[in-house]
Amino acid sequence: MPPPIDDTRHQSAVNDNIELRSSLDEDSYPLQDHDPMSSERLLSTDDDRPTKTQQKLSPHKKALLKSSAINLFWITSWYTFATFLSVYNKWMFSAEHYNFQFPLFVSSIHMVVQFSFAGLSLLLVPSIRPPKRPTIKDYMYKVFPCALATSLDIGLSNLSLKTITLSFYTMCKSSTLAFVLVFAFLFRLEKPSIKLIGIILIIIVGVLLMVSDETEFELVGFIAVMTASACGGLRWSLTEVLLRKESMGLSNPFASIFFLAPAQAVVLLILAAAVEGYPTIFGSVFFVTLEDGLFTALTILIGGVLAFVMISSEFFLIKRTSVVTLSVCGIFKEVATIFISTLVFGDRLTVINTIGLCITLFGIALYNWLKLRRAAEQARKHIHDEELQHQLASTDDTNEHLSPPSSGGPMYSMVAESTPILLVDGAMTNYRESKDGLDNSDDDDEHNKRWDQYELR
Repeated sequence: MPPPIDDTRHQSAVNDNIELRSSLDEDSYPLQDHDPMSSERLLSTDDDRPTKTQQKLSPHKKALLKSSAINLFWITSWYTFATFLSVYNKWMFSAEHYNFQFPLFVSSIHMVVQFSFAGLSLLLVPSIRPPKRPTIKDYMYKVFPCALATSLDIGLSNLSLKTITLSFYTMCKSSTLAFVLVFAFLFRLEKPSIKLIGIILIIIVGVLLMVSDETEFELVGFIAVMTASACGGLRWSLTEVLLRKESMGLSNPFASIFFLAPAQAVVLLILAAAVEGYPTIFGSVFFVTLEDGLFTALTILIGGVLAFVMISSEFFLIKRTSVVTLSVCGIFKEVATIFISTLVFGDRLTVINTIGLCITLFGIALYNWLKLRRAAEQARKHIHDEELQHQLASTDDTNEHLSPPSSGGPMYSMVAESTPILLVDGAMTNYRESKDGLDNSDDDDEHNKRWDQYELR
């Protein structure tokens, strides 16, 4: 007969078997975390795979989003403070409101305020101090012409607001892009073409329609604002030339204001003395008592602060993009300003005014479209050329087959390579910061070099 089964021994063996299996199961999980050939890894579920959102957040796209957000911030800041400054100037100089009849004097004080704030910024933040500064010769022959054009632009613009409405002023100032293109042709920042000349003619037709049916037309104010527009086109073209020259030390916006504002203040103070007269200014009702004088001074200083913040936004925007991008973004600012002027000051627009404005804005938008299309073609061509050179170099071909390395176009040039897309100009600005997580392979380095030419620092 078989021996009797010991229940106690049998139960103990079963328990030991269960514990052994449990131990093996527990030990298998850590192995799966370290074993690349684990079945758990090879047969991973969809939940373990990166989502589409995670796949989209590549370093390139992160840099693109970051740069777009920065550009949008400066555009919004420029819109806001420029609109506030336009409303402030109209309220300050029009006879129906504060009626301060000395716009050239006010503009000169604004230059002093901007110079003070810029100097304070450079003093408190050493990192933004430019390593170089313009020589006396450069200041007289390069900086001063830009300061003179800026002074005439600001002074004549404020002078025109004494007699014309804010909406009519804004519509006339929309012609600035036409003057920007004209001076860009003269300075060889833009190559003349039939299309660009046609855009200038479209803008001129729009301005003529706006003027032909203006309900409150004033010839003196119209001449002043159109002259200011011409000076504005010269101003921004000269500004771009200065910004792209690192040797001038004006690439920093605060440094630019610091060096430009004194010359602008001197020009405006001389014009104010000749046109308005200081005895007339300080003998007016605005300076009769100490209280009146303090209130007037405070009112003028507020405008200076608005002007400083607005110009800082302008310089940051043009530094990251270009002067034409600034003009194109002005489309929406002008529409917003006209809308606000109808609400605040009760300005009236006729059908002909509106048609003329639409034609002018169409011309500006058409230029933007042409520039974007040309930018896309140039970008594809540059990347293709760089890839071709890389392929030739990888096959150990001779250097004579390679084109000489490009020194790069001007940083702030109006050519298409400097502004590939309106809102994402300078999208690769922070690319180097965002690529730290990538492998430092030769392919990555070559790929990064291809993008460096589009980097707007």
